[in-house]
Amino acid sequence: MIKNIFLKNFDKKRKAISPLIATILLVVVAVAIIGIIVSWGKGFTTESLGSASAIDIYSESETGFYLNVQNSINGRTTVSYNPPEGSPYETLNIVGYGLLGYTTNIVPLEPPVTISKSQTANIDHGIILPEIDLVLYLDNDRMITKQKIKQTIKQPSSCPEGYIPVPGNHLYGTMNERGGFCVMKWEAKTDANSTVQTACRNSANYFQFSHGKTGTGYDCNVSSYNIVSTSENYPIVNIAQSDASTFDSKEACASAGGHLITNDEWMTIARNIELVPENWSGGSIGNGYLPRGNSDYILVGGTYVYDGTNPGTGINKRTLKLTNGQEVWDLAGNVFNWVDKSQTINYFSGCTDDLDYCYFDSVSEYEIEAEYSQLFTTNLNYLENIYYKDLFLLNSDYNKDNGIGYFWSYFFDSGVVSFLRGGYWNSVANAGVLRLKLDRYSWEPEQSIGLRCVQ
Repeated sequence: MIKNIFLKNFDKKRKAISPLIATILLVVVAVAIIGIIVSWGKGFTTESLGSASAIDIYSESETGFYLNVQNSINGRTTVSYNPPEGSPYETLNIVGYGLLGYTTNIVPLEPPVTISKSQTANIDHGIILPEIDLVLYLDNDRMITKQKIKQTIKQPSSCPEGYIPVPGNHLYGTMNERGGFCVMKWEAKTDANSTVQTACRNSANYFQFSHGKTGTGYDCNVSSYNIVSTSENYPIVNIAQSDASTFDSKEACASAGGHLITNDEWMTIARNIELVPENWSGGSIGNGYLPRGNSDYILVGGTYVYDGTNPGTGINKRTLKLTNGQEVWDLAGNVFNWVDKSQTINYFSGCTDDLDYCYFDSVSEYEIEAEYSQLFTTNLNYLENIYYKDLFLLNSDYNKDNGIGYFWSYFFDSGVVSFLRGGYWNSVANAGVLRLKLDRYSWEPEQSIGLRCVQ
């Protein structure tokens, strides 16, 4: 009897509560819909694409879970677009991205990524971390955040002696079936014995190529020896990037079983270094400076040291870590490194011999001028087709004072010049992992210019 009364009362209460629950649910849904609609009216304007410092970041729920992450591997995140029925956004144009919590600028996607309903697309952001919070910027003044994206990082399973593995990066086209590439841990050297090394070194203690040093009584021709990566001996210098008439950097690396490092491979390493807190003097990404290596003549016992026996300290620390824990030497300072890239320079009449330095101007919104404006004067040369991703790290506030290096040239002609990166033993504050110097033809050697090979 009691049981039946209880069940009847419970049934009455259940019938009475159901409409209340339904009403509450309707209110919650209505509020959520309003929130989504309002959030789509917020965000940034196209004109503000160069800076994200004043942009509010909205959560995934506020943007309606429109984009679903399929996978993320080595700097490429694949997403699918699945808007709810009735959404006015049949197509999304993603024009830029950022790393939540670290980005003060919007990195442009060139070209923008267009994705339609029920389709997938790849976003090449180049961020090599196992987990990322990605901010995506659209061309309709909206943004989407994709938080806690789990990313698979691949790299070569093994490398030759003296080389280290580098995870490939989709942004720079260095991701392949091996998962990346192997780079010299130290700058390229020869396996000549210590007597020859001493006899063939130049006034700055570097191994000198034969056409720059004669009369030693020893064979100083780099082509006479094996090209190696080792902590011992002096880096090879005074060798051309590419010269049909003599043994050059490209041939040197080919003889070692690889190739001269490309600009995309250099940037893959630099972009990786950026994301290691240990590399920053302040202990966190973007906090403080990145070391600029042997750029102030490192002295040990009154002797200048250029081999791999002294890692240096502070601003002159010569070693940098990758996200995989590997260590690379002298990516900044010590000697300039040729990279396998050349660039057309158009002489501009406003650039005269009266200038102490001849920089470059750019009319593109995302090219050099926008980020290096503090280094420019007026009436300068014009630099073609050097894009944002070729020069800069993720945070646009970086400058030469925090170790990224200097963009510079002293070039009073028109033609094709070859890339020099990193800096040398006397670059001082100009040295850095992103140092870019454009003032030499490929066939012009110099005693401060060396090389680094990749396999």
